[in-house]
Amino acid sequence: MSDQNRSSKEEDKFILLAEQERLAELRQQRQLAAIRQQEREEIAFALGSNEEVAAAALELGFDGETAPVLPFVPILQVAWADGSVSRAEREELLGLAARYGIVEGSPAIQFLELLITERPTDAFFERVGALMERMVKDNPEDLLNKNLLDMCEAVAKASGGFFGYTNPIGKEERALLEEFAAKFHA
Repeated sequence: MSDQNRSSKEEDKFILLAEQERLAELRQQRQLAAIRQQEREEIAFALGSNEEVAAAALELGFDGETAPVLPFVPILQVAWADGSVSRAEREELLGLAARYGIVEGSPAIQFLELLITERPTDAFFERVGALMERMVKDNPEDLLNKNLLDMCEAVAKASGGFFGYTNPIGKEERALLEEFAAKFHA
């Protein structure tokens, strides 16, 4: 067999292998795109929102099972306002979540409990706040959206005050409530 013939067969094998790898990569990209699309649809359904909001939630790390926690993040931010989440704030927050369908043992409650235990970053709170602002604007009649500020205030009051003699809402919480009132147009 000549060197030229051997070289031609090796080139053909290389080209074939490269083409197979390219096709496999394209297949994988299509599969990932389909998975992301399905996840966005599940998030949009869970939030009663659109795919644009769902895509932003997906970027923040939410999925179809944890998306119901997203509206509770501003409430959680109020709980974290003074640097820690008290037992009373935790109980109030979990009670509110249960009233809105986040059930014990679900991935959503596990995620919420993680966020209660480990403080999210300010950037996370900011991005979720902007997303919630859009959600409230898009659907102001949603029951959760309508009650968001009341729930934030309930958590703020949960562990504050001194036997009824002092204001149960601290200055950090009050500032955050005022910011949310302006942001969520309440």
